Amino acid sequence: MSNKKLNKPFKYNQSSEIRRDFYKRLLYIGICIIPIIIFANNKDEFRLVPLPFFLFGMYQLLQIIAFYQLIIDDFFPPTIAYERKTKPFDKFVYYFSNTLFFVGLLSLIFEIRKFDNTINGTKLFWIAGCVGITFAIILTVILKTKFPSVYYESKRRYTVHFGLFIGLFLFTTALTGFVNHNYSDGIKTYKNYKIQRKGKSGGRSTEYYIYLSINNNDERFSIGKTRYDSFNEGDEIKLCTIKGKFGFEYVTEFNKIKCLQVTATTTDLGN
Repeated sequence: MSNKKLNKPFKYNQSSEIRRDFYKRLLYIGICIIPIIIFANNKDEFRLVPLPFFLFGMYQLLQIIAFYQLIIDDFFPPTIAYERKTKPFDKFVYYFSNTLFFVGLLSLIFEIRKFDNTINGTKLFWIAGCVGITFAIILTVILKTKFPSVYYESKRRYTVHFGLFIGLFLFTTALTGFVNHNYSDGIKTYKNYKIQRKGKSGGRSTEYYIYLSINNNDERFSIGKTRYDSFNEGDEIKLCTIKGKFGFEYVTEFNKIKCLQVTATTTDLGN
């Protein structure tokens, strides 16, 4: 049986409602950005002006994300809308992409706090993420060159792109963080720092943070509630760090420096 009998070709209208709606929402987002920029640094009675524009703009962005597959199909129509029979390799790539995304997401959930306790952890996170995106681009080029049928069907094309790019981004960052702090040189270094400020996150699970000035940069570190309550802004603490596999220092201990009060008794030598 030929592919023409098995597959349904994709048809689209260039001036479709989907495309018009996409342009409209982009326009709304652009309009919302203007007052946000104008009042971004305002700290008086106008500081809340950007809030409704931000919320409305985020709503428009979420709507675009929700219909992302339809929008992509409208601008870049796939070869076929759906398949009745799928090649084994195409099916494998589809399920592999799904699995990669969930494995990457689960891995990063366990590792994300480790980036908070890594000096320049944000830099390490984004470097690792860019490496993952690079791998995704290379894999995409190989697949489109050697196995183009992977991208023929609309749903599979969307899933493979999403799984490879987001999945590799998440997995590479998680793996990099894990390797950095688990394969360190093991040499402990101690240094004193002063707590600049404290903070905590809202939501169901509260996270507690302290901010230290390290190399003229404000570094945020995640700590437990007990330690958070015992630390005060302005306190001096001793950090114990180990140099990670990729050269980024990881904090293993937060020790509060106890101030020793020395009392002296004076003797009146004149008596």
